[in-house]
Formats: sequence, structure tokens, C-alpha cells
Amino acid sequence: MRAFVHFERFDPERPVLPWLIAIARRLCLDVLRRRTMMSRVETMPVTSPPPRGPEGEASLREQLSRLDRALADLDEGPREAIVLFHIEEMSYRDIAAALEVPMGTVMTWLHRGRARLRTALEGAPFA
Repeated sequence: MRAFVHFERFDPERPVLPWLIAIARRLCLDVLRRRTMMSRVETMPVTSPPPRGPEGEASLREQLSRLDRALADLDEGPREAIVLFHIEEMSYRDIAAALEVPMGTVMTWLHRGRARLRTALEGAPFA
């Protein structure tokens, strides 16, 4: 539908398939951006089981909330790279293709993003 509505933007000198793929990619990225980070973080595996009972549940929710806030504070590039690598389990190459950046940029974003997360979460231990 988007391609049909914006057909006047299509350059007939160029192939149509890459144009359609670019539109689909942007729509998919828009959907991903609209999702809340909390829904992604909740699907992450927990390395150690949370303590049972209401206190354990509250502690886990607080930890997820802190991680969600720390992720939200990251710049868009590092945040997307971290989510795609650690949550979606994509390779560096796939992340680079999805974000349309060089693989070295993905590695830099991951390194800097992890460092900023570590700093943001220091002093407040996870269970």
C-alpha cells in the first residue's frame, strides 16, 4: 500500500525490487521502534532463577525496569545493535545489513553500548 501511495517517488530508471525492499525495511524498523523495550527484555533468559515469592517477583521486575531505562537512555544505534545481538541473537554481519552500516560500526556500537549499560547499572546489583 505504501509503495502504491508513494509511486510518484519511484525512479523508473532504477529497478523496482530494491525500492520495495527499502520500503518494507523501513516499515519493519518502524514497528520495532514502536515496541517497548520492556516487552523485549521480559523475553530474555534469566541466568539464575529469581527468588520465589512476592519479594522475588518485585526484585525481578525492578531489575527489568532498571535495564529497560538503561537501554532507553542509549543512543539509537548502540541500543538497536544490543537488542539485535543479545536478544534477537543476530550475527554482526546480519546486524550490519539490517541497520545498513559497516560491520565495524556494529562492533563499535556494541562495545560502547555495553560499557554504558555497565556504567548505568553499576552499584545496583542484579540477583
